[in-house]
Amino acid sequence: MFQHTRHFTPEFRAWDESVARSAITEIATDTIARANLTTLWPSHPMDDGLRDGNGSLYFGAAGVVWTLDYLRRVHAITEDLDLELLVSAALERNAHWFATTQYSRHASLLMGELGILMVQMRVAPDQGLADEIYTLLAANSELPIVELMWGLPGCMLACIHMQSMTGDTRFIKLFQLQAGRLLVDLEPDDAGPIWTQDLYGRRQRWLGPVHGFAGNMLPLLRGWDWLTPEQRAVVAEAVPRTLASYAVTSELGSNWPAIVPSSEPPSLCQHCHGASGIITTFADVPFSTPALEALLLGGGELTWKAGPLVKGSNLCHGTGGNGYALLKLYKRTGDAVWLERARAFAMAAIDQVRGARAAFGRGRYSLWTGDCGLAVYLCHCISGEPQFPTVDIL
Repeated sequence: MFQHTRHFTPEFRAWDESVARSAITEIATDTIARANLTTLWPSHPMDDGLRDGNGSLYFGAAGVVWTLDYLRRVHAITEDLDLELLVSAALERNAHWFATTQYSRHASLLMGELGILMVQMRVAPDQGLADEIYTLLAANSELPIVELMWGLPGCMLACIHMQSMTGDTRFIKLFQLQAGRLLVDLEPDDAGPIWTQDLYGRRQRWLGPVHGFAGNMLPLLRGWDWLTPEQRAVVAEAVPRTLASYAVTSELGSNWPAIVPSSEPPSLCQHCHGASGIITTFADVPFSTPALEALLLGGGELTWKAGPLVKGSNLCHGTGGNGYALLKLYKRTGDAVWLERARAFAMAAIDQVRGARAAFGRGRYSLWTGDCGLAVYLCHCISGEPQFPTVDIL
């Protein structure tokens, strides 16, 4: 049901809000101290060869800038830093790298200039910038869909965030156009409607919230009020059916493979692939069936029983990301046990981030793969209101 070597069972400490607030301050203080207006932030030894100074929202400077701005907005920190200059440098440094990628023609929320411009819009709003972002978003309407990280679903999330920031209805109309395109590509299948991703040179059916079915459903769920009744009916029928078809259930709970069909049982339980990402995505659905509720709870049970992740405290494939599944179930069910479990993961993640900083002599400066995402998760464990970065808030 999950690969045990990817997880560990800590001696869970009791939740302590003061410890969580101290950890947020430690992460922010270290991050600010490492900022450089020319080179931005250094990469980390665990970043698989990523060069210093990446600018992206996913594992680069834009995500760090967004985090610092968010922490100030929610009064979690008071430190002052010129974020506008940093995000401008991130845009410049990211341009050459993104041009070498396979999807350089796409407006990519997580990897390209789109995400960086969105952060710039947040820290320094400007009508000309809003127009530039709209042009980028519209250009993706006729390109291959790909998935949330590189393509159309990420643009649809950006439309939602831009409408929230500007009140401009043209972003609603663009979202609706792109939602129609996305749903046309939803393929009927005996096991439930699903998309086939043409990604990294392979045509495969992924399930998770970064590359697959869940990631394509995310903007449709976040923009639910902008869908037609017919489109809502398609989504409400597809989600329970497809999740039930591919779920693998045992006494441990429920898990899902990364790619389907699969002849092997699921091995991953992290945000990007497996139960925790499925639960974080679909615990917000505005519909319910008894079978769907059972699957959501089963995925939460498996996430809890699997325990924190060895890879670290981060969101994409770490303990903080899995904690969001537990926090989302608390919001959906109102059952305090899920809040207790989410906070237990938070305390374990605090130990992880402190241990890693001691071992490497510095933090890991990114939103999705590093310490910044954990700082945001700790804020939400304090408030009890889960808002997954990039998806629910930007």
